[in-house]
Amino acid sequence: MNNFYKETFLKFFFSLTLSLIIILLSQNNALWLNFWGFLKVPPVLPPFSDFDALNIFLSYKQDGFNPYFENPESHPIHKFLIYPSVWLNLTDILYLNKDINFKIVSFLILFTYFYVFIDFYLRFKNKIFGFFLIIFFFSTSNFLLIERLNVEIILFCFTYFAVVNKKVIIQFIFYFISLILKIFPIFSIFIFVSKKKLFFLTLVFSIIYLILIREEIVLISKNVIEYALISAYGAVSISKGLYYYSMKFGYLINDENYQLFKIAIIMFFSLYGLFLFLINFSFSKSKEILKEISIEEKMFLAGAGIFIGTYAISANFDYRLIFLTLTFPYLINKLNSKLLLIYFFILIFCFNSLLYTGDPYSLNYFLKAVFIYTLKIFLYSLNCYYFGIILNKYIKVNLFKFKKS
Repeated sequence: MNNFYKETFLKFFFSLTLSLIIILLSQNNALWLNFWGFLKVPPVLPPFSDFDALNIFLSYKQDGFNPYFENPESHPIHKFLIYPSVWLNLTDILYLNKDINFKIVSFLILFTYFYVFIDFYLRFKNKIFGFFLIIFFFSTSNFLLIERLNVEIILFCFTYFAVVNKKVIIQFIFYFISLILKIFPIFSIFIFVSKKKLFFLTLVFSIIYLILIREEIVLISKNVIEYALISAYGAVSISKGLYYYSMKFGYLINDENYQLFKIAIIMFFSLYGLFLFLINFSFSKSKEILKEISIEEKMFLAGAGIFIGTYAISANFDYRLIFLTLTFPYLINKLNSKLLLIYFFILIFCFNSLLYTGDPYSLNYFLKAVFIYTLKIFLYSLNCYYFGIILNKYIKVNLFKFKKS
């Protein structure tokens, strides 16, 4: 019991301290710019600019504009809304346009995030796992996530709570809240795979919800930025990057055929991922299905599911790599020491992709981009491979099932 109180104190103390430091930094623009600039993160004003953008979009709506396709102030960064409209309702309810409310909510988000990180480590208390968490925590991807206070922080916390909670109804609530806030958490649905009825019920509810907001999904998909940067990942990042090079140097890909080319790249990575998944997935009728899934496997299915799903169909800024941290406990137990060391260094490069800047059309930048994107393809491959191993233990699929006459 003493150990419980000690760990609880540590979680609250460090979460409170770190959150207060960042909030205090945000009170002074010069300190804010210097601090994040020192950490090699391009700082933006106002502080927590991604979270503050919700106030911008709400003001558009209140002025009678549709923030999904109308930008009356011609804002250079936050042009159009790329979140479900529920965010605008929350922004309005919480009065985030008032500075004190904005600071309080920002503090609570940061506090929860740091609390989750410390709880995550204490849950396993493994030195290697600790090193893996540290390389992400002190990476430019995480620093940018905090500096912008992007909503991915909130989604990561909800996903974590969904995985670690022992009560099924609480798991479902956290999962469904994250799905409502952003669509991509649907890829974490496999955390329910060991409970067949709950899994299909959750799938049905998810599909119904997506159908109900289908018009918003169409608008969001049109507004999503196709990042073509070293500090991004995904099939669409690759297709967009190749498009820019092709347009710059007069190669084959142009405005007329880009959409077809993008679909081809998405199809290629989807089929490639499916192939790696099927290597370890058996359709045998006689295979044994396990009933109890471990916490490491659930975490992997949540984190890898989101990474694989978002990689295959979209372009994503690297702060979304935070979901890969959920795969660490499982992979640390599965990879041998040599592979684990290689994986460790791959993560260092990928998590710190903001460090590799330069002229996007220079040979040096191109070579760095090829190197980093190759490492991210390796991460995609590794996660697809082990995704098949885990699901093979909990899902039985008979492709050809005939009844005897």
